[in-house]
Amino acid sequence: MSLIVELQRRRVVRALVGYGIGAFAVLQIVEPIRHGFHWPDAVLSYVVAALAVGFPVVVSLAWIFDVNAGRIERTRPAVGLRGARLAAVLVGIGVLAAAPGTIWYFLVRGPARPAPAPATGDVPRATLDAVPPTSDIRAVPSIAVLPLVNLSHDPDQEYFADGLTEELLNLLAKVPGLHVAGRTSAFAFKGKNEDLRTIAQKLNVAHVLEGSVRKSGDRIRIATQLISATDGYHLWSETYDRKLTDVFAVQDEIAAAVVSALKLKLLQAPSSTDRRTVSVEAHDLYLRGLYFWNLRTRDSLLRAAEFFREAIKADPSYALAYVGLADAIEIRTAYVWVRSDELRAQAKAAALRALELDPDLGEAHASLGIMLVDEFDWSRAIEHFRKAIALRPDYATARQWYATALVNLGRANEARQEIAHALRLDPTSRIINMNAGWIAMLSRDYARSELIYKAALDLASDFEPTRRELAILYALEGKRAEALAEIEKISPDGANRFGRAIVYARTGRRPEAERLARELEESSNKEYVPAAILAPVWAALGDKDKAFAALRRVCKDREGSWGPPVKLDPMYDGLRSDPRFGEILDCLHLR
Repeated sequence: MSLIVELQRRRVVRALVGYGIGAFAVLQIVEPIRHGFHWPDAVLSYVVAALAVGFPVVVSLAWIFDVNAGRIERTRPAVGLRGARLAAVLVGIGVLAAAPGTIWYFLVRGPARPAPAPATGDVPRATLDAVPPTSDIRAVPSIAVLPLVNLSHDPDQEYFADGLTEELLNLLAKVPGLHVAGRTSAFAFKGKNEDLRTIAQKLNVAHVLEGSVRKSGDRIRIATQLISATDGYHLWSETYDRKLTDVFAVQDEIAAAVVSALKLKLLQAPSSTDRRTVSVEAHDLYLRGLYFWNLRTRDSLLRAAEFFREAIKADPSYALAYVGLADAIEIRTAYVWVRSDELRAQAKAAALRALELDPDLGEAHASLGIMLVDEFDWSRAIEHFRKAIALRPDYATARQWYATALVNLGRANEARQEIAHALRLDPTSRIINMNAGWIAMLSRDYARSELIYKAALDLASDFEPTRRELAILYALEGKRAEALAEIEKISPDGANRFGRAIVYARTGRRPEAERLARELEESSNKEYVPAAILAPVWAALGDKDKAFAALRRVCKDREGSWGPPVKLDPMYDGLRSDPRFGEILDCLHLR
């Protein structure tokens, strides 16, 4: 009788299939139990090994015994298959049956392990000495809130999904001891079908919160799930079907569930009460404004300001809407070369009103801080930045703006520490990466600055300001070919003209640099061109009179947030011995 016939008669194959299904079920039960009791990863490995050993045992028992009429009976011996030869065959069959699952778990999948730290070439470790090892971040509870997927039939509801994501992120950022990846970094993965463990590694977090939102009329459905980055398994998931008026309550429930799943011990659960509005209309308008604010273009910043104004009309006590309006106006004056004392006054009034409504709103303190930088009121600006950071330690933008103020004051080491912290919080932010390179350049650490700029361009090769700053750095280092190659990669219009003029001036193409400088001066007679843009151009050309004239205009027009950091910037090395330089320091309130 053949072996195959004998295996069929003794129903060995059926026993193996049944055992395999049972083993799979056991693993599905053990896995969540392991997470719930925080057992080590080795426990699951032991369970897999034990189940694998069970396959030869099941084969042997199925060969020897059979179930007949509800009774276990010994099967009639087979002819020709006995002793050691039979034992070897049965064990071999069991090993073959166990092999696929065992190989996949121990060799292909690999036992669960923490994601490796980024290589030294990654931006956070490659930038500043103040950045701690990545393991220092992963050692504390950490999470990234990925953009909620918009499942509404209307694509125009994208703003709602993005807005809820940002509000969840801000809510979790209030949890003491929980590191939350920055908004810019999390949104860099929007629409990308990338492995969650890879995302967590890039953002240097141990957990990922993802989900979807569907809005229909006055109803919303929010589905969320919390995933462990070490092994990709779910720690918690929930779906909420609620009225639109309950959106804040849902956010609070999600945050509380995350805190519970991460086993964080809090005196009080995180709550969005202090950031709420009683008006559903105001909240919807605020989310629309937030969506356009994050696009950061000339038109989108205008639209953002309009929505924030409408939100304020719907609820005059909505503090966050005032912050949004202040930031939309303030940032627009920097992004698109707009100068208006009236607009600046509106922005400052909005920030002050936000603080009247909520003195503990960190974003409002940061907004007021950058406006005080415009006015060269350094001590009050520093005070508000520190207050913003104390209230919201995970607010990367506050630390970025604080670093900008510090570098203007000549406090390079402190500026490097703050921008390093901002990078750690928001490692893929284009503007924070660029500022990190700029601060390293101002510190005369050209090698590190070059490294940061290159890493930043690896993250966002289309971000022209970073490429422009890299070209200027190359020119400062005397790398003529590299500087010209980089500056030719960016458009010749707008703010890039001043970068091109500086590079040309420092690489021996003086006539072209002078032509661009004259064009900028002529443009300033017709439209607003920041004097802080003109000053380094004339300094690079060695025209001290025009450089000082531009610096005086910086004082007059109060262009603090544009710079220039005259105390540290290598561009002004040729001016510092001139008696007029002291006058500039005085009018900028820098001594």
